[in-house]
Amino acid sequence: MIHSSRQARPTSTLRRTASATPSFNTDATEFSNQFAFHHLLNSPLPSPALPSIVPRHGKKPPPRSLRRAFRISARFSTWLCAFAILYGLFRIIRYATDSPSSVTYLTLKMNEYDFAGRDPLTQDPAPVVVADAHKKPKWTVSIPQDASFPLKPSQYAEICVQSDYVVKQLSTKHTHFHTGPDSQGATNFVDVQEAHDQGLLSQPSKKTQIREDPLNEQSLQQLQEDDEGQASDESRDFGICEKSLTFLMESTDAGMGKTLLGLWMAYGLAQEEGRAFFIDDSNWAYGRYTTFFRPQPVPSCKLPPATQRLPCPHQTRHLVVSTSTYQWAFGDLIESLSHHHSPKHAARQRRAFSLARAGYDALFYLTGADADYLSNRLMELDTTNHAHGGLTIGLHVRRGDRRPWESQYSDSYIPPSTYLTVAQSLLDTHFNPHNTTLTHETASGLAASTLLLASDDPEIYSTSEFAAPSIQRAQSQILLASKATLDAALPDPVPAPTADPAFIKFVEPNVGWEGGFFASIFWGLGNPSEGRRAARGERDERPKVKPNEETIRLREYMGRAYLLDLKVLGSANGGVICGVSSFGCRLLGVMRGWEDVEGGKGWRNVDGGYKGWVGLVEGEW
Repeated sequence: MIHSSRQARPTSTLRRTASATPSFNTDATEFSNQFAFHHLLNSPLPSPALPSIVPRHGKKPPPRSLRRAFRISARFSTWLCAFAILYGLFRIIRYATDSPSSVTYLTLKMNEYDFAGRDPLTQDPAPVVVADAHKKPKWTVSIPQDASFPLKPSQYAEICVQSDYVVKQLSTKHTHFHTGPDSQGATNFVDVQEAHDQGLLSQPSKKTQIREDPLNEQSLQQLQEDDEGQASDESRDFGICEKSLTFLMESTDAGMGKTLLGLWMAYGLAQEEGRAFFIDDSNWAYGRYTTFFRPQPVPSCKLPPATQRLPCPHQTRHLVVSTSTYQWAFGDLIESLSHHHSPKHAARQRRAFSLARAGYDALFYLTGADADYLSNRLMELDTTNHAHGGLTIGLHVRRGDRRPWESQYSDSYIPPSTYLTVAQSLLDTHFNPHNTTLTHETASGLAASTLLLASDDPEIYSTSEFAAPSIQRAQSQILLASKATLDAALPDPVPAPTADPAFIKFVEPNVGWEGGFFASIFWGLGNPSEGRRAARGERDERPKVKPNEETIRLREYMGRAYLLDLKVLGSANGGVICGVSSFGCRLLGVMRGWEDVEGGKGWRNVDGGYKGWVGLVEGEW
């Protein structure tokens, strides 16, 4: 037997479970022999917690470098997850308190929309598209804080055109972007105040917030006048209006009729939608609104800053309406001459009429000397005609630059005989419906009847058709003169030219209204050069130099004469006859009431190009 010269280690890596516990009572030699072999054979199996000197499953242990790389990767992943969590929290806080400069805007460039990143907004009024906190597209309208109110009519129209384009583009790129015939992206539109609150638009400067609006100053002054002798101003709630509608009297159209019809409909719309109603006449070609009418009822609230007053979309809290934005403000109430027989036409026509009638009832009250004259004129007609059983029938003959819709007269005018034929029909229907012999009473009533004539052409009154004694001017307070009348009224005749051209003094010739109302003549009142520019189509939308006092005075005369004519004709107890292609005729229909218009008894249209009453028609602006 071979004995080891070295003492066995107390712990061996190979052990067997002992069958018997070794005895320590033997001598040293026996103990040494037993320990050397039996201990190794009967010791327990190696502990699993101890490393094995033989690779398990026959595989080599992984290199130290690989284990180190694994530990580094694990630590890096832990740090990356922690960074992602912190970054997410940072983004949430950032969107909650973000500044407008960090919002991505969409701008219009060459009919294509590009993201402008964090660049400042354009200085032109325009719609902008922004991404909200959830990265969903929203849009609003940005008007520079230093922009004066009101903007030009063409600017308001351009805002609406671009808004339609924005809605169309986003509805194509984003299927969840809600649109519809009248929605204008309603679900995705953010009003200006909300855009400020959410940090999507820059907050207005303190100077802008402090600057008072002239309309608010006028309203406050009117409230103070109304409160004199009654309640104090403290009883008024003069905070910012929840919703409002501001109507701009300014128009590129020289006539007054289109503006008045839109004004009345806008008032009715404001009442229907619960909006406070304001009138801005700061750039009206005819001067001040209160020159012609009583001041409108003043709301007990103020308008917001000008940047929050938008022409579209319609659901904006503070809407601005002008003649250039009728199609967006009134939507499907705008008529189409080619579809006026559609089933929906009657309902739209009735609603448009109701809105206009509400505005007429609330706003059409003449003021000053015109109100006194109107009262006396109507009393005169009651005494001389109505008291004797007679009828008064109004004839509104529009000429000038307004052509009839009827094809056979589209290049001329409706002849006077057409008006007189319809007038005779109304008289016969009232006094002799069965075509029998007239009684003394009916004959007296027929003899006391009068036709009231109003026209923009001063020469129409002297035509043979309208020269009968039973035909009178509707009013004689303010008359339009022809050139011949003006020349005859000159105190001294115009000097004849001398032989020496150096001594010839140029005298601006008189311009009369023969032929009717033409826009170029109107714009040239008091400023002939402006009229010549208008005739050439070169007139500025809003001239830098405002009209002088003489020009405004002449325009006021025009407007006052027009309104007096309409009111007298509209008050005729036998009805009114006119051509619906003119706005004056449509206004007369509103004055007469729906029953007269619908039944055709108190309001007759002689323009065969359209049957019945119509309000605003597409393509007329």
